[in-house]
Amino acid sequence: MTGHTQSLGLIGADGRMGRAVAAGAEGRYDIAGRVTLDDPDPASLSDCDVVIDFSSGPALTSALAHLRDGTALVSGTTGLSEAEEDAVADAATRLPILRSGNFSLGIAVLSSLARQAAATLGDGWDVDILEMHHRHKTDAPSGTALMLGDAVAQGRDVSLEDKAAHDRTGARRDGDIGFAVLRGGGVYGMHEVRIASESEMIVLGHQALNRDVFAHGALAAADWLIGRGPGLYSMSDLTGL
Repeated sequence: MTGHTQSLGLIGADGRMGRAVAAGAEGRYDIAGRVTLDDPDPASLSDCDVVIDFSSGPALTSALAHLRDGTALVSGTTGLSEAEEDAVADAATRLPILRSGNFSLGIAVLSSLARQAAATLGDGWDVDILEMHHRHKTDAPSGTALMLGDAVAQGRDVSLEDKAAHDRTGARRDGDIGFAVLRGGGVYGMHEVRIASESEMIVLGHQALNRDVFAHGALAAADWLIGRGPGLYSMSDLTGL
């Protein structure tokens, strides 16, 4: 980072994560732009060095045109439509964009372990990903669960789209990557990758103890991303895992 205080914009500034990021940014960034439900105009983001997004697909994509070339964008928004995914990919030709379903360092390690385990164990092992979040979360499976599923698919050298199983009816198919979703209470985030054979089971898990872990991870991603070239980045690029 340069000597002057960098300017930060927030998309979803009035949400739980937006408020946590704003609190963590005090004394670290100058918050120069805020997009909220009451003030959805993203024009204030045009002068920001970096923008952190925890919002929705429409809010994210409507903001893209207001970001000047080279603005760093850190996005934790999940559940994007195909058209919204295309819009983000197009924006990455002029912006450095780091996207993740989870900004926890622990989840980055868990993802790496899941990929390694899937590659090592090979056939004959069934994989299921269990996740639980607070009762207000709307997308399911979570972005983190899908990220873990993709890590397993990479380890097996298959496509998650071809192997994902979201409904458990009938006998299990060989090679399925199953997902189970729980919603309740105020759970910040709990994820498990269960890998089972006929005779043993490996359980890899992570539980977030507060929301700060995600805010601090997003801010660390912002620190890392500023000044990088256009393209799509992930937490794996940041951690080197």
